[in-house]
Amino acid sequence: MTSSKIAITLSHLGDLTVGYRLSNNKLDPSKPTLVCLNSMCMTTALFTPQFEDPDLSSTLNILAIEPLGHGSTSFPSKAAHFTYWDSAAVALEVMTALGVEKAFALGTSQGGWMVVRMSLLAPERILGLLPLGT
Repeated sequence: MTSSKIAITLSHLGDLTVGYRLSNNKLDPSKPTLVCLNSMCMTTALFTPQFEDPDLSSTLNILAIEPLGHGSTSFPSKAAHFTYWDSAAVALEVMTALGVEKAFALGTSQGGWMVVRMSLLAPERILGLLPLGT
């Protein structure tokens, strides 16, 4: 399955298109949410086994977000360079845009660095961290 896209704006990065994938294509507010950030040169496809696992998708919302410059996510329009902090801020903004107030955050490799930064930027929104291979 391909990613959906959402348009967001961050003051220091400008307008962005961000690729994401949401289990069952909708947020179920009665379930906890797991935000997943992929490793370098990967897309939300990395998490296909998790999306296809009926036990997981029936018990929680899975939201995979493609970091800056990966998959369907654009490069910043206002910045020549960006950091893992910027990708973390983008992920938090996508959570807000989709109505996710709080979530557990899982990241593989560089995604792990980003989810740790998400928890430092918004500790009240991150319920727990799962950095894998980081």
